[in-house]
Amino acid sequence: MRDEMLAMVFHGANDLRLEPVPRPHVDAGSALVKVEAAAVCASDIRIYKGDKAAKAGTILGHELAAVVVEAGKDVSAVQVGDRVTMYPVIACGRCFYCQHGYRNMCIARRTLGYEYDGGFAEYMLATREVLELGNLVKVPPGLSAEEAALAEPLACCINGLQVLGLQPGETIVIVGAGPMGLMLTKLARISGAGRIIVSEPNEQRLEVAGQMGADVKVNPTREDLPLKVKEATDGLGADAAVVTVGVPGVAWETLKAVRRMGRVNLFAGFPRGSEAKVDLNLVHYGMVTVTASQSTTLTQFQRALTLMATGKIDLKPLITHRFPLTQGPLAFEKKIALEGLKPEILPGLR
Repeated sequence: MRDEMLAMVFHGANDLRLEPVPRPHVDAGSALVKVEAAAVCASDIRIYKGDKAAKAGTILGHELAAVVVEAGKDVSAVQVGDRVTMYPVIACGRCFYCQHGYRNMCIARRTLGYEYDGGFAEYMLATREVLELGNLVKVPPGLSAEEAALAEPLACCINGLQVLGLQPGETIVIVGAGPMGLMLTKLARISGAGRIIVSEPNEQRLEVAGQMGADVKVNPTREDLPLKVKEATDGLGADAAVVTVGVPGVAWETLKAVRRMGRVNLFAGFPRGSEAKVDLNLVHYGMVTVTASQSTTLTQFQRALTLMATGKIDLKPLITHRFPLTQGPLAFEKKIALEGLKPEILPGLR
């Protein structure tokens, strides 16, 4: 095995370089994995553009699947040949949030692809700390690497609906039909949502939303979302809504689409310094609950793998582009241009 490998290294805003770097060294408590698939996330694009912080010199990529190729003598959690993915939150394990099962809220967290070298590389190291935390999770039999790489975003969607408290038979509005919005649509469908309304300006994505389970499709560039929701609910409004696009004005429009005592989850991250003008009386007198969710717990991550492995959710239609690592920058270009849905980097692709 050669001493160098190819990786996509973040050096600062608008400075992502495909370059050779030293291959990680395995010690007694660590394991080396060979990356099979790594998906490009909207968060990766925000890091690249400088809208989200990451440590300079870090290899990006937090959605991945791999196979263990080397393990230290003290490693017992995995062995060579195991197919794995990685829960991306490297938590302290000691703070209030960790002690209560919310590692994603850890006050000292580090994150794969932000401060810890991620999956846009030929190989990745799972340190002793990562292994002891149980972050290296085995991929269930029969699940492809391309699908397993989507465990993290699907787990984030599980977190979003769990925080929202979606109940069987309820009407939900999903704002945005990008990969996350589409995953939420499918997840809401199998979770028993009575009516799913999806808002999306891109007609192609809106059609995919219909295929994923949307009952009502709204194009907000030519239709009034709150009005369309009221029409679909006999004037009542939706029980719940999820905002998957980081546009402050869209969040305000969504608040007007839910009924009194409805709930809105701010699922998407917003640009730094984002503010929105909100009619507080609408929230107060309507008793509207505004929630938010970010990242995922390890339990939700494991549940995402189970949903895919058992065939409850098929995310293969979302993978629209596949690139070898040598064309990794092109995957970013496609994502930035909103071409397709989910590009994946497959280091072994030739």
